[in-house]
Amino acid sequence: VEDHSELNFYSALACQCFINEYVFSQTDEEIQKANKLLDLLITGINASSQVPNLWLVAVAAYFPLYTLPCAAQLVERSWPAAVEAVLVQQIREPQEERRLRNTIPRLTEIEDEISLLVQGQYEEHPYPRWVKLEPAEKSKNIVGYLCQGFPIASFNREEKIGRLDVLIAGCGTGQHPIGTARRFQGAQVLAVDLSASSLSYAKRKTKELGLASIEYGQADILKLDSIGRSFDVIESVGVLHHLADPFAGWRVLLSLLRPSGFMWLGFYSEVARRNIVSIRELITKQGYGSTADEIRRCRQDLVELDKSADFGIAIKTSDFFSTSACRDLLFHVQEHRLTLTAISSFLNENNLTFLGFDMDPNTLHAYKLRFPEDPAATNLGLWQIFEAENPETFFSMYQFWIQKN
Repeated sequence: VEDHSELNFYSALACQCFINEYVFSQTDEEIQKANKLLDLLITGINASSQVPNLWLVAVAAYFPLYTLPCAAQLVERSWPAAVEAVLVQQIREPQEERRLRNTIPRLTEIEDEISLLVQGQYEEHPYPRWVKLEPAEKSKNIVGYLCQGFPIASFNREEKIGRLDVLIAGCGTGQHPIGTARRFQGAQVLAVDLSASSLSYAKRKTKELGLASIEYGQADILKLDSIGRSFDVIESVGVLHHLADPFAGWRVLLSLLRPSGFMWLGFYSEVARRNIVSIRELITKQGYGSTADEIRRCRQDLVELDKSADFGIAIKTSDFFSTSACRDLLFHVQEHRLTLTAISSFLNENNLTFLGFDMDPNTLHAYKLRFPEDPAATNLGLWQIFEAENPETFFSMYQFWIQKN
């Protein structure tokens, strides 16, 4: 008699392996046994034989089931609930994404050499693979939301009445546009990305949540000025620094932003990414590629090296623990890192108002104790001093809000 608690555990483990895209290190002996079991499973299914439930979930912990030649037969069979959950995740949902892929319009051509390289990375590894969101925030007016976040910052606080047109430039797999659509009253969201794989994942998750206020489209930020639309709010976090020229992409987005409109941006910090730069140099020197096998091998080597080298928090961040996220963190085909001086110069050149950083309250409190002469925390020159003294401050990125004057 099969132990259902055991089956439930191994089914949950198979689901976790799929979510992290099989990032765990594998020995040669282990993968040989997994391949042998895979062959036995395929043979048994094709022969219409009864196969143990644990065979299926064990195989699913090493190989995504939708890639199996017997995937169609698997979903036609009756399985215990725990196994059925694995089949939904690893076969039915990917099937739905393939169907949705054909419903997403291409809004611009994608021709830039760097854009094509970035597109290729995210077609292979959509990022991030996620399952659930945090509970939705109570919907707020955009100005009210920013007043709450930046109570003494100086900006135009005239409220936007009615529909709020929002652009998410580089929406990934949907967490960002879904969060924005829930957060702001009257938000109608256009979410664009280079990757059709990411967009189909995003659209599936959006449908699951019953949201009708998000429109998805495939597009290159560099060509968005051709779509003939403008927006009250534009959000592009962790995206522009993967363009050939981040500031060129930023200028395109500004051309789509309405007067007094708001923009939320995120850029890598040159200071905070210094350990990432060291690891990327090591990856290049050692000749690691960006396949899943090579990422797994590199991760294991880095864990061992971290005992003697100083990688800071780079390999302790959550992005180290899935294949697509690790590729995004350490193996990205294109990465720029900015300084606060460069950001400040761009803001001044383009007549933009800096509202403040989106950051944890403890860091903000520490800054205000260090620089009480800047109660609004908007002096980027002082922030540069603070970052030099506390180089991990912006490890996740410079994330900040601005307003177009």
